[in-house]
Amino acid sequence: MKKIDRVISDATKLCHPGISTTDKLKSVSAKVMEKIEQAISYLAHDKIIGLYLGGSYAKGTWLPEDMDLDFFVKFDPSISKLDFEDLGVKVGLLALRHYNPYLRYSEHPYVEAHIDDIRINIVPCYDVKQGNWISAADRSPFHTTFMREKLSDDMRCQVRILKLFLKSIGIYGAQISVAGFSGYITEILILKYGSFLRVIESIASLNREKYVISINNSVGHSVDGIMSKIVVMDPVDDKRNLGAAISANSLGKFILAARSFLENPRVEYFKKLAMNLDVKIISQLRPNLLVVEFHIRKRSPDILWGQLNRSLRALVRQLDLSGFNAISSTCTSDETKYAAFIFLIEFTRLPAFSLRIGPEILRRQETEHFFLNKNSVPFWIDRNMKVLTISKRKTTDVKEYVTEILSSNASGVGLNKDIAADLKLGYDVYSGAERELSGSIVSALGKLMINDKRFINSQREGRY
Repeated sequence: MKKIDRVISDATKLCHPGISTTDKLKSVSAKVMEKIEQAISYLAHDKIIGLYLGGSYAKGTWLPEDMDLDFFVKFDPSISKLDFEDLGVKVGLLALRHYNPYLRYSEHPYVEAHIDDIRINIVPCYDVKQGNWISAADRSPFHTTFMREKLSDDMRCQVRILKLFLKSIGIYGAQISVAGFSGYITEILILKYGSFLRVIESIASLNREKYVISINNSVGHSVDGIMSKIVVMDPVDDKRNLGAAISANSLGKFILAARSFLENPRVEYFKKLAMNLDVKIISQLRPNLLVVEFHIRKRSPDILWGQLNRSLRALVRQLDLSGFNAISSTCTSDETKYAAFIFLIEFTRLPAFSLRIGPEILRRQETEHFFLNKNSVPFWIDRNMKVLTISKRKTTDVKEYVTEILSSNASGVGLNKDIAADLKLGYDVYSGAERELSGSIVSALGKLMINDKRFINSQREGRY
């Protein structure tokens, strides 16, 4: 047996659910199903017309260490959006009232709780025909039915192995805080390529952007305008690109990990490793780290992370436009009271003057417009006959610059309005060299840079 086959065999044992775990899920599933049916019966609303068990448990692709149950309450499409959301929440809260339920938000609210370490989601959806979607959740029952019909038992095992691989490198999950590969995408990948190994070989060999993965080998629209780095077509909706939720960082990690695994297959690729940053590395980076810490008002984590990411991109844009250049950036939050933006800055202090490059002197109109707008003296003409001038910077220190942005009009620079409102309650801007970094900041630095030595093989043992 080849080394890579032995490693995959070992990985199979790690992700195979035991009898006791399977029985536990089965028991909790039956209990929750009964409680939801009782709640529906109690509410006795004629627009609630069905209940469907979906998700990885129903498809047989769940992992023992990541157990959840997804129940979809089906509503008649004629119900109003307000009643749809209100009744959907009522069913969930009533069914899970003994298990401390709470609201989560996607396109619409749904109810979540935990029973014996099993995450329970009760989600409303419309009972529609395929393609006649009203809410995003409407596709989920079709996803479950499709995969239950298409996946063989061996493929389900291969899905588990792929999920474990993705979890170990921190890119499993479509939630905004991860921006990785969802369980449904892993199922599509296995269905497309047939096995974990073939998926890894395909990802390792990617050599162009906007790579299209389609089970049906058809795309319902042009991919020219699609911004995502990889296109994964939803087999139950050929107009939907599942790859839009995958960040460039997650895709890049997957490619590096796939290449490295093929070069040197090890069972460590299926185990979550502690990514502790070297103290020397942190010490060297400290002067170029900029942190913005602030308190947040509590809201749904799904909403919060979207707001944080949009605001982070806005601040990065401002730093780049001003010449400080954010090499890398990330955000962190406890999802209740605290959040922070973290930047690795190329230039923490800039020269007093900045160079402005104007048009070629032969372009009369543009040249006159340049002088009219800049009103700058002195100026130069370079070897390409372009006009050059300099202008004095208002702020040369990155900490002062960010403080000015946040204290003036935060929403005016592109920050999300709710994050801007949080910042008005108070914030702290500091350099990594000014104080000891908290545990949450040090942990977030692991997202700021790739610190996984498995991606780089110092001693390659040759291909499998």
